[in-house]
Amino acid sequence: MNIKNEPIEVLSLFDGIACLRQALKELNINVKNYYASEIDKNAIKVAKENHPDIIQIGDVRDVDGKKYDNISIMAFGSPCQSLSSLKKDRTGLDSEDSGLFYEALRILKEVKPKYFIMENVASMPHKDRNIISNLLGVNPIRINSSLVGPALRDRLYWTNIPGIYIPEDRNVLLKDIIEDGYVNR
Repeated sequence: MNIKNEPIEVLSLFDGIACLRQALKELNINVKNYYASEIDKNAIKVAKENHPDIIQIGDVRDVDGKKYDNISIMAFGSPCQSLSSLKKDRTGLDSEDSGLFYEALRILKEVKPKYFIMENVASMPHKDRNIISNLLGVNPIRINSSLVGPALRDRLYWTNIPGIYIPEDRNVLLKDIIEDGYVNR
């Protein structure tokens, strides 16, 4: 599959404001259909405003993956609240929020996309990291967004996409992206 020319079908779970859709657009990747599972009304509003072609499919718990048989790439990152080291009494994948990973796993098995990518916090307990790795059949790659932008976002990425690598540090600082020395709060 030539991902740059052939139209692809995308399924994005926990889609948020559709950053993946924007990235595909900026990479000039031809998207035939972009299916998004998101429940936050404000996030959906932003996503639809920027990308009217998005097909919203509702809550991840209600998604029937068998309806999506030509998905080229499936992306997901279940809620991290109960995995993050910032939560005092984190319960990991046993929680209602971070446990939505199992819904994504169910859908992944139903959809059987050519490629998948999952993202979550690097500070998760090793127990949960190992469970995810075993169930997805791949080990994560650890990348901190500070390598390519002015944000500290240390994340783990599980994927079967070939050729993924850790980017070189671009040494981008906050002052490099602020226009006219002003930040609007």
